[in-house]
Amino acid sequence: MATRTADILVIGGGVIGLSIARRLAREGLTVTLLERDVCGRAASWAAAGVLAPPNAHRKDAAAILHLRSLAMYPRFCEELTEETGIDPQYEPCGELEVAFDERGLESLRSDMIAAGDRRSADGRPAFEIHDVAETRRIEPLVTPQAIGSMECRETAQVRNPRLLASLCAACDKVGVQICEQSPVEHFLVDGSRVKGVRTRDGDVPGGTVVLCAGAWSSQIGQALQKLMPVRPVRGQMLLMKLDRRPFRRVISRGKTYLVPRQDGHVLLGATEEADAGFVIRNTPKGIASLIEKGLRLVPSLADAPLVATWAGLRPGTPDDLPYIGGVPGFEGLIAATGHFRSGLSFAPLTAELVFDEIAKRPYDLDLASIRPGRFG
Repeated sequence: MATRTADILVIGGGVIGLSIARRLAREGLTVTLLERDVCGRAASWAAAGVLAPPNAHRKDAAAILHLRSLAMYPRFCEELTEETGIDPQYEPCGELEVAFDERGLESLRSDMIAAGDRRSADGRPAFEIHDVAETRRIEPLVTPQAIGSMECRETAQVRNPRLLASLCAACDKVGVQICEQSPVEHFLVDGSRVKGVRTRDGDVPGGTVVLCAGAWSSQIGQALQKLMPVRPVRGQMLLMKLDRRPFRRVISRGKTYLVPRQDGHVLLGATEEADAGFVIRNTPKGIASLIEKGLRLVPSLADAPLVATWAGLRPGTPDDLPYIGGVPGFEGLIAATGHFRSGLSFAPLTAELVFDEIAKRPYDLDLASIRPGRFG
């Protein structure tokens, strides 16, 4: 374990931590990143790579930030490809949310109306309701039980394992010191000032500490559990492989989604288990539930070869919003965690917000709703 005093210590090597480390190192700051396990192998890797907008009824600051971050993604991935030669395979694939009854269709229609005159990048309406005939025309494999759907043209996808590999390579190129297998035990504090961290291999000093440890974030110090509680929420997923891509769009209903990759792989996710603790494993109940819901959306997948199953722990918060900004009572500590289901979507903008915090640059929104300490 190197003990150089870095300008920035980043705790956590998921998509948020890696994006922040790269952004700050590109500004000429010395950055050391400490990862408890292996970079890019926790919730960021376990995700499906869906980059979907928030519900159109939401007009809060977090929803605005979410949309701004999604708008940054094409250039974000282009830059990473240029820097590393590893293409994250960003694709504006769109999404088709299916309705099985009139109540569900009316809910989708309400979402479309709430979006107003929002347009996708190609100028078409961002949201559009389709009847059953049009639904089946654009995605023939959707279940005949559907009575209609809503197409969201703003939804995109990225191959998250490739994105994470690209971010790791980009961090290496700009001089980020990455220390894996280095879980942080607690902060080194002088008065109210955080001066670094203690790992099992020794103390690591730092000028500013950025906390991006996902579901483990509030485990570092009892005070954080009150100021910015984070809980693990397990999500289980499975992967299928077909000879060719069966459909183009993400097909979804509620929190269940099928994500088609260009090479014929299809991801099915995800459960949402808030009572599983820090146990990362698949269960028969979870996988059976996913298969039932997935086959209701696309019945023809019943005979698709099953390739793999896995689970991850999302960082949940009491209001399902992230913590981004300085932590009250901990001078020199910035949080960027608790993104729950939206870590991939929020990554580019979160990196900018952390840079703004360090550079003391003002932002054009009131960010009180995502600040650490809002619960105590």
